[in-house]
Amino acid sequence: MNKKCLAFYVSSHGFGHMTRCLAIMEELLETTEHLIYLASGTYQNSFARVYLARFGDRVTYRDIRTEVGLVNKDNSLQVDIPRLEQELTDFMASWDTAVAAEVAILRDLPVVYVISDISAIGIQVGEQLGVRNIGIANFTWCEQYEFLGLSETIIARFREVYAKLGLLIEYDLMLPSPKLPVPRKQIGFICRRFNPDRIAAIKAQYGSSIFITCGKSADLNNIQIDNYDGTIFTTSGINITSTATVVQLPVETFDTHNYLAASDIVIAKAGWGTISEALLSKRNLVLIEREGVLEDTKNIEELKRRGVAVSIKESDLALIDMHAIKVLIEEN
Repeated sequence: MNKKCLAFYVSSHGFGHMTRCLAIMEELLETTEHLIYLASGTYQNSFARVYLARFGDRVTYRDIRTEVGLVNKDNSLQVDIPRLEQELTDFMASWDTAVAAEVAILRDLPVVYVISDISAIGIQVGEQLGVRNIGIANFTWCEQYEFLGLSETIIARFREVYAKLGLLIEYDLMLPSPKLPVPRKQIGFICRRFNPDRIAAIKAQYGSSIFITCGKSADLNNIQIDNYDGTIFTTSGINITSTATVVQLPVETFDTHNYLAASDIVIAKAGWGTISEALLSKRNLVLIEREGVLEDTKNIEELKRRGVAVSIKESDLALIDMHAIKVLIEEN
């Protein structure tokens, strides 16, 4: 009897969508005999291949563009709206071809569910296969694109696809999506499992540390950090100048969450994945405000209301004074 296969379509925008889906896939692979088909971007899948390597051929990878997401201006976290609209128009024009190619591959596999975070391609694949479509997310792109003032034609097409979901599983901090008439289920925060021994080893090797990330979709020229003499962990896309020890974690570092959990302070773009890791590891959290990005703005507002985060402006990244940051945290 064939084992059941779960097809995951994970956003190829940024990295947080993949890390939270890896937490789910790892649990499923450990507790069931299911097979997994994972479609995402080449960059995201290269990470997943390392993280899930111990499961061998139970995971099949497919490198495709599953999402546009947001497009930033050069050397900035601000959205480039004209470029975004053009990329979305081109991407949507390719949907039929991409979906047909996926259906041709999956038709001969024992797929029982298609799980999308939150790729419109995956949802269309599930519909054509005639299997249950499950979305899992903290937003849909409809709300993000409406907030940015994008073309209603683009938004309506995404809304039409999302309406095909049989179930939308909503994480904590889910952006309201009242125009989407689908069944829903609410859950809390999740992330990859922390390794206490690994965290202790990182602390023993590096001492006091902070963790700074603007997401792997960011590319910032330079951030200067003053008044700090510990270790600064950072991810790809950021160049840091400091008298402190700076450790840039290679792209292939598969346990960045353990470095985050080993740090005293986390300074990050307000993406859901990093927020979840910081809150579950009970770190001091400093979020970077990005005007014009609905998810970030709402996340920051709610987490400050809960008293679990403080925020700085993107312009503050040019020079981060850690003494001032510590005062900001203490006053929270």
